[in-house]
Amino acid sequence: MWSPLQQLQKAWSRPAPEPRQTAPARPVLKPAATAVPAVVAPMEAAADPDLDRRFVGELLQVAHWEDTPPSGAERDTLRRLAALVVQPETDALVPRRPTALPRLLGLMQDENASARELAALVAQDPALLGEVMRLANSVQFRGQRRVESLEQALMMLGQWGLRQLVTRALMTPVFSARQGRFAPRANPRLWDEAARCAHGCAWLTDGDSTRFDAYLAGMVVDTGMIAALRVMDQVFPPQAQAGSQQFLATLLPMCARLSVGIARQWQLPAPVIEAIAAHAERCADPGRPPTAATLATHLDTAIRCARRLLLKGSGSPEQALPAGDMACQQELERAFCA
Repeated sequence: MWSPLQQLQKAWSRPAPEPRQTAPARPVLKPAATAVPAVVAPMEAAADPDLDRRFVGELLQVAHWEDTPPSGAERDTLRRLAALVVQPETDALVPRRPTALPRLLGLMQDENASARELAALVAQDPALLGEVMRLANSVQFRGQRRVESLEQALMMLGQWGLRQLVTRALMTPVFSARQGRFAPRANPRLWDEAARCAHGCAWLTDGDSTRFDAYLAGMVVDTGMIAALRVMDQVFPPQAQAGSQQFLATLLPMCARLSVGIARQWQLPAPVIEAIAAHAERCADPGRPPTAATLATHLDTAIRCARRLLLKGSGSPEQALPAGDMACQQELERAFCA
């Protein structure tokens, strides 16, 4: 019997087949010919602090943030996070970079890289191969029939779709937490947000050369919150809850800054780091005017749309969407709710 790598090399030694005419029930991304929505005027792309408060409240199961001083556990959490911002590489609480991520980034930046090389990367790691196949058969990616091989996944999704799939498979362990009280409960929700944010950010971005950066930025923008949840699991006494508005007001920008440090530690592409850094500046100053039509703008839009979608039906008040968010919101609803 041939090895998985030999089978993939044989299957992909010929040109990649065209996608089937019958589209999957939930396509991964817009067709290449679909126009990208017009750039939003700055006044329509303002940050939404209330949306962030409600989303983090859901993560931590806080129904109402109180106007009270931070508790001892909240203060200890903020102190430890401040130390991680300064030296993220010295603490195991910071998510470790997926081992195959550097090789994947190298392939993405190599204009001559082929689907066969991407397949070889996957085939050499049984755990990665298993995760790719699991995701290929998930609700979002799967078509009308079960995917049995990477060749079938390529036929259904195309090379770009498979790149998305591999990226998600590599990032899955970062969002996994089996111990503690806060992280195991909140990380699945953060994973849902990351998938939607990455999809929306890539969909808003025009051009194959920048689309992968956009997808990656959406996947890692909230890694700082993962570290914060791990800290809370170690610091908070049993049954103690967060709930101070002052704690939340400091937590959000600190997590965003920690995400920037993690992106740098992982040696992600410069456009990804710059977009996450711009998002961190917006978290620290919600009234800060948005930048021009850049990856940072698309990332902010995708985060808002992802959080609105996840909060939909949770009792949160429905509000009129800014014009610049409407198209992205509709795309996420099509991709994840249809």
